[in-house]
Amino acid sequence: MKYKDNSVLLVDDDQAILDAMETLLSPLGCRVFLTTSPIQALEMLQIQPVDIVISDIHLPEMEGECFLEKVSETFPEIERIVMSGHSETQATIDAINRGKVSRFMLKPWDDDQVIKVVSDSFELATMKAENKRLQEETERKNTELVALNDSLEAKVQDRTQQLKLTNDRLKGSYRSVVRMFSTLTARRMGVKVSGLNLQLNQLLIGIAKSSGIEGVELKQLYYAWQLRNIGKLSFSDQLIKAPYLQMSPKQQREFHQHPILAQAACMMVQPLYQSGKLILQYKEYMDGSGYPRGLSAEKIDIRAQVICVMNDYVELTTGLFDERHYSTTEAIGYLQDTAPERYNQEIVVALQELIKLFAQKGKSISDSCIQSIDLKTDMKLSRDLISESGILLLSAEQALDETAIERIREMEFNLNETFSIYVSTHV
Repeated sequence: MKYKDNSVLLVDDDQAILDAMETLLSPLGCRVFLTTSPIQALEMLQIQPVDIVISDIHLPEMEGECFLEKVSETFPEIERIVMSGHSETQATIDAINRGKVSRFMLKPWDDDQVIKVVSDSFELATMKAENKRLQEETERKNTELVALNDSLEAKVQDRTQQLKLTNDRLKGSYRSVVRMFSTLTARRMGVKVSGLNLQLNQLLIGIAKSSGIEGVELKQLYYAWQLRNIGKLSFSDQLIKAPYLQMSPKQQREFHQHPILAQAACMMVQPLYQSGKLILQYKEYMDGSGYPRGLSAEKIDIRAQVICVMNDYVELTTGLFDERHYSTTEAIGYLQDTAPERYNQEIVVALQELIKLFAQKGKSISDSCIQSIDLKTDMKLSRDLISESGILLLSAEQALDETAIERIREMEFNLNETFSIYVSTHV
């Protein structure tokens, strides 16, 4: 991948090392600046900001930790990396504490490690820039909306009825904006917009009402549910679609920022302020093990607790938590038995009871995972049947007769696979 819009500054007292590093990074297509002088490096940064500074600890004119400290103070957005042939503990600690460096690499370096570190840093810089652009665009749109509202308010005394109609339209616009961003986020995450989404919305509302949430508070909860993933829009495809348990610690730390980013987006539109506060809390767990703040039960809004249960249920059943898709029974078992300390169990029970009620009405939100040997002619697929290579074999809602069951078993034999088959559960 080429990074023609990104740049790096290399600072080392050995010109030969600088030349070697420049050659190593040339395939990335980025701009590379070189200097043996930390003072000159600071002057260069005034003229030409970069994404990354890679510096030795021992430099002429000033020590590396002092140089990196000045970079941190003047250009905090630049990522700082130390590369040194020395591994003195104190020098390393000073560089980390004073220069706020994110990486420490020893010489002689590993070419692949350097390429990966620089590439990852460029990707992060690109995502930060895109998020900043999105926030600025949102702010600009909000300013336009405020200007429109101001012009409408000027006519309130003479046209009371017209103002009422206008307010009704604005409320409809907010709902439309919420739906639009919810749909865009779902598409970005590769989630199908289907009848299941409607059932999940109905589940959310049913649980909320059973918890005594009504009126304006219910509307704020619903908007928060629809927009809970909006903070992930600036993430890379790899991060946004990876199961949580398959992420590296570094990826998880970056991923944990999405509630903060989502709240920041909601703060741009006043009617979504309260929904943004709920989104900030919806990944907090009752035992304090959640993120981004590590709040415990008494500090988490009950509405955020509702979203937490619903969201984790969805992630378990859609493969966003683990690469394996959980059945409905397995997902409820996880919420109740595997990690009960994380969730408000009254909400989990309400979810379980509503799922049973849906199943009684013939809706396919409740399902079980079985093997082909257990298939019966009165069953119906609740999810698409897909081979290990990603080929759609049968679609959800397919009613199973003897021919369909025999076909499934033949495909297993021909593909030499054992299918995990999800079928609707009717109680």
